[in-house]
Amino acid sequence: MKRTLLLIAALCSLSLSAVAQRWVDARDLAIHGHTQKCEQHPYHRIDHAATNLNKKLATMAEEAAGLYVTFKTNSSFVAASWSIVPHRTRDNMSMIMQRGLDLYIKQDGEWRYTQSSRITPDPAVTSYKKLLVKRLPKEEKEFMLYLPGWSEVKSLQIGIEEGATIEGTPSPFRHKVVVYGSSITHGACASRAGMTYTAIMSRNLGIDFINFGFAGQCMMQPEFLEILQKCEADAFIFDTFSNPSAKVIEARLTNFVEGMTKAHPGKPLIFMQSAISLESCVDPGRRAKRALRFDTAARLMKELQKQYKDIYFLDVKDVIGKDGSADNTHPNDLGFSRFVDTYQPKIAKILKKYGIK
Repeated sequence: MKRTLLLIAALCSLSLSAVAQRWVDARDLAIHGHTQKCEQHPYHRIDHAATNLNKKLATMAEEAAGLYVTFKTNSSFVAASWSIVPHRTRDNMSMIMQRGLDLYIKQDGEWRYTQSSRITPDPAVTSYKKLLVKRLPKEEKEFMLYLPGWSEVKSLQIGIEEGATIEGTPSPFRHKVVVYGSSITHGACASRAGMTYTAIMSRNLGIDFINFGFAGQCMMQPEFLEILQKCEADAFIFDTFSNPSAKVIEARLTNFVEGMTKAHPGKPLIFMQSAISLESCVDPGRRAKRALRFDTAARLMKELQKQYKDIYFLDVKDVIGKDGSADNTHPNDLGFSRFVDTYQPKIAKILKKYGIK
């Protein structure tokens, strides 16, 4: 039996100071997952300096949600040293998801989870140094390191043993599909960055699903439309019906679709219904608002599909199940797994029609 590369080296008690090592800046390796590259700020999802995003939205654009570093090394261990600017600690998510790192290794052609960085729940601490995995065979191995979903990364270095080699690698995924959405797309409430639905589908399909989620702020604003119109991508997916009210959907959706079809003719524009089912809401008032939002989105999308080509609407109900939420709003890991099981085959089928596979 092939010697496993995963000796499931739990976060080690071994002190980093006791190990001969050298540190390599992640900027000298390969950083992927951007909606738009930002040369001056490689850990930002887009270069918002030239946009009309307000301060709140610009701050979210600086968060590293969906970004990942790829490299290969023959080191017997991998460590990391990073510093962040946290953007408010959230009580419904793990510190690993908000501030930590999530490491995968390629084994037998598949990306397999290896280890995450455990984070001391002290909001005052913003710099970390962790030994992620050890006792690896001294042969070349490929890694993918997901960055924190809810913090701005200021610096990141990868630690390897002295004398080992390390080299950045191209993105392991084909094509580029930008996913613009709400906090669910952003990653709430996955336990770690590799468990967001964009990350899972990327590993499953080998397609780069780019995380452009903005928690609570995905409302098809004109400034987002302008960014997406200029974005180079093979396809677009929209989780745009979770945040806006029915009134906002009514006011903005048609203009949003018209603007995207003009900017990206012939490319698939895939809209998803809100992932949270009505059954998960016990508040009658809130339930009624959700129902109106669901119905408004479905009605308008039906009309728009008659007017424009390459428009798709995945009107799926009860996506995450009755026990798939962390807080009655956002999926937990079980919910994200169900989300992927539901949407991935439908999305893959559409993309295949356009040669995206």
